Amino acid sequence: MDLQCLDHVHFSVPDLARAKRIFGPFLNGRFTDDYGGPEVNAFGVWNTSGGDFIEVIDPGKPVFGGSTIPTHGILSVSFRVAEIDAGIAQARELGLVLRSRIGSEDIGLGKNVVQAQFLAEPVSGLSLELIEHQLPGEYVSLTDATVDHVELGVARNVAFDRAVGALERIFGSAFEAEGIDPERGLRSRLHRRLGIRLTSPLAEGANGRTATGDWRPGLRAIAFRCADLESAIASARSAGLVVARRFSSGVLPEIEFEPWANTIVRLVGRGGA
Repeated sequence: MDLQCLDHVHFSVPDLARAKRIFGPFLNGRFTDDYGGPEVNAFGVWNTSGGDFIEVIDPGKPVFGGSTIPTHGILSVSFRVAEIDAGIAQARELGLVLRSRIGSEDIGLGKNVVQAQFLAEPVSGLSLELIEHQLPGEYVSLTDATVDHVELGVARNVAFDRAVGALERIFGSAFEAEGIDPERGLRSRLHRRLGIRLTSPLAEGANGRTATGDWRPGLRAIAFRCADLESAIASARSAGLVVARRFSSGVLPEIEFEPWANTIVRLVGRGGA
């Protein structure tokens, strides 16, 4: 597919105000005014760097006139395309199933974007959408702005290489070489241009231990680049996040926090944040 870049990420959260405190310092954009209300069963807020946050009122009812959102976490990633209908046609040729196509004009917000949401890619489980920006302007990719990667965990019953191949067909280009992380008991491959890191538990973890038993497949983590790692850790702690582990991703220091709203936040010590 002709995917230009990672445009934004959708989150379902229990508390918009706290989501702003946690993610705001790392997204490097500004938050819009909150929108929505009981009539659409949710409140939402957008960060101009590429974060879309939704607080659902009743998880058993449709949200914004669409489907229900019963759980918290990273809902989907959105890839930018030049023309939405051409992107939909490419996706369908690759076997993706269109769930909805909606534009900002369709919901009374004026001409701005058109988005197409798909059912999860059946092998890897990736939930994705496409977005076309309709207005002229300079749109920065989320990976250029601040995000190192969004992590997609592969289900234990899915062969890792098969999931890699399925996404390479969608992405139209290859992942980087596989990395083994014995400390966390994971194997991973990064698609740097599109900001997706695919991971899967090893059969054996460090020192022969089995890999983590609480493995949760799907979109499970987001990692932000930080030029000043200690300052970023202090900011995260001030928002209530608790450091879980410190790692080195290759030669780069990496901080992982306890999950909040089914989302793991990571900080990667890398310049250019």
